[in-house]
Amino acid sequence: MALTIPKHPENLSIKVDRLWNGDKCPDERVNCVFEISTISDGLHVKVESPILHEQRIPIEAAIGTRVEGLWNFDVVELFLVGPGHQYLEIELGAGGQFLVLGFDRIRHQSKDYINFHPVIQFHKTQQKTWVSELTIPWKMIPENLRALNAFMIASGQFLAYSPLSGDKPDFHQPDFYPTVSV
Repeated sequence: MALTIPKHPENLSIKVDRLWNGDKCPDERVNCVFEISTISDGLHVKVESPILHEQRIPIEAAIGTRVEGLWNFDVVELFLVGPGHQYLEIELGAGGQFLVLGFDRIRHQSKDYINFHPVIQFHKTQQKTWVSELTIPWKMIPENLRALNAFMIASGQFLAYSPLSGDKPDFHQPDFYPTVSV
């Protein structure tokens, strides 16, 4: 499957509603939709997901702040892969927090982007969803972007847009991601 990220105002829409291995999620409430587009400043990422009563969020962290270890809470993640196994991991939490990490090979973090302070737009809707969005500057996006995948961790479930291999969830498998072009 090949994906194309269009220029704004059009979006690449990615629905994450299946378990990491491709099986149907036993809890239909657990899902999210990514809307991804290019703008002059970078890659714009927007996500919408249902508000779950048992959501795990870092309550001590304010909306729009960077939270190390955000993957330990309810979170959505977008991985963008460049040449080889260089990739960027973008996390948006159900409480409005974020985390962005750079990798120069599988599971080898090379950049923490601790000084990256994006404008996070976060709100809850009357339809009982949460919406979060930000723009990742082009200088942070891997050059020659070749693949991507989107994930969600919520209510004890690990979901993926495109299934992964293995006996347990491991999102750091860029060789199994769908190809993408910008």
